[in-house]
Amino acid sequence: MADKDIGTTTETLVASVSLFNVGTLQNDQSILTYRAGAGQIVHVPVTVGFIEMQDGEHILFDTGMLPREREGQGGASAKPYHNSIVRQTAEDDLRHRLAELGRTPEDVKIVVNSHFHWDHSGGNGLFPHARFYAQAAEHRFACSPDPFVGRLYSRPYFECGVAYEFLKGDTVIKPGVATLATPGHTPGHQSLIVRLPSGRSMIFTGDSMLCPANLDPAVPPGNAHNFEDAIASIQRLKMLSEFLDGDLVICHDPDFWRTWKPAPHQYR
Repeated sequence: MADKDIGTTTETLVASVSLFNVGTLQNDQSILTYRAGAGQIVHVPVTVGFIEMQDGEHILFDTGMLPREREGQGGASAKPYHNSIVRQTAEDDLRHRLAELGRTPEDVKIVVNSHFHWDHSGGNGLFPHARFYAQAAEHRFACSPDPFVGRLYSRPYFECGVAYEFLKGDTVIKPGVATLATPGHTPGHQSLIVRLPSGRSMIFTGDSMLCPANLDPAVPPGNAHNFEDAIASIQRLKMLSEFLDGDLVICHDPDFWRTWKPAPHQYR
């Protein structure tokens, strides 16, 4: 797939963007901001982006957490994650969130995984018919991670019979939708830029930043795999948001739902 200039094209096939609230986790503040706030417990949302496309090839950015009744898919490795989950109701199920828009899992034709941590790839198995996009560097690392971050990966979550196209850097997926390589949190982390019909851009940060405090000055999340890369990715996303006059969608921001409206609201 040929790369394109993502900064100058105004063409878009995006019809709207909706934001799904698919659960809540608890973390220490020092996970969000390196060496700051240790001992302070914060609740962070798990957010999925749904991009409605004019040509019917609708896109998900991440798939959230593993649905409860499918825990066998994750095997024994699913159980340690339960202590981090403070809310995951039937309404938080990704299928329910899609239904709020009158959609089904079969309506999702493309899934973009920011990375393969358990709270971003847990629902991959719900979309066996879809095309998946991930960075090649992420798949290599997820299959054999460094031991100190290995517990965040559960191989059955992402190796669940779906078809991946592995990317190498920034790539235009569809007119108006492009991945941005933002390593640091993981070696193959990627973010997503979406151009709305209005011409405004939404930049989904994934876990390259976890709260606005990561921005100025650039402070990496405490769970970054590589701090130098993490800072460079934060600075890159900040520059792009300023250059494009776009909005950073910081998916784990504890105050996320004070800023953004959940589905069925649609951003156009």
